[in-house]
Formats: sequence, C-alpha cells, structure tokens
Amino acid sequence: TEQRLNEIMKSFEADGCMINNPHIFKLEDGGRFDSDGRKMAFRKSVDPHGLLNPGKLRSIG
Repeated sequence: TEQRLNEIMKSFEADGCMINNPHIFKLEDGGRFDSDGRKMAFRKSVDPHGLLNPGKLRSIG
C-alpha cells in the first residue's frame, strides 16, 4: 500500500539514506527536480510544444 511504502521510505531516511520517490506523478515531488531551471530550459528547447509526458511537470501544466 502507499502507506506501507511511505513507512519503508521514512525508515531508510531515518538511517541516513536519501530517498527519491519513484512512485509519484509530478516530477517536482520526486526529489530530483532542479530549482535553477536548467532542466526546464532544456525541456523547452527539445519539446517547445509540451508534447512529451504532458502533465508530468506542475510548472508546465
């Protein structure tokens, strides 16, 4: 269950492990999204119309 998955991740975090949750829908929630905008700039350069994985980035919509 989602609750059990969260318990397991919290247990690993308590032991000092960094967790990037792959079980999320929005990339910003997964722990690996850059805040400096480099990935967004790259995405806009290769996918200017937002056709690839629509809805995966909250900042695009």
